[in-house]
Amino acid sequence: MKKEEVATMIEHRYSAGNNLSVTRVICKNDVTYYGYFSSFSDYSELMQKNCYRFIPRNNSKAFREEYDKKGAYNTTYSIIINGEDILAIEFVMPMQMEVY
Repeated sequence: MKKEEVATMIEHRYSAGNNLSVTRVICKNDVTYYGYFSSFSDYSELMQKNCYRFIPRNNSKAFREEYDKKGAYNTTYSIIINGEDILAIEFVMPMQMEVY
């Protein structure tokens, strides 16, 4: 997808407060990711390159737990997706949050 398309979709979700929606990212190489986009300190720099940090759903629990312990987001749990490899982005459902 073009940089403007991807950035607009992601930023619209942030502005609407829905950044924790489960997102399906369908890529050209027949890989589909489920999880959510997240804005780290390198968001603007990556966006200029049409790249975006994505937290795969299988990493989301560890990502949130580490944030709760240390108060900082750890990029270890993220992957970088190149916008040019994306065929489609679909926001499929609200992410299930654990109740304590």
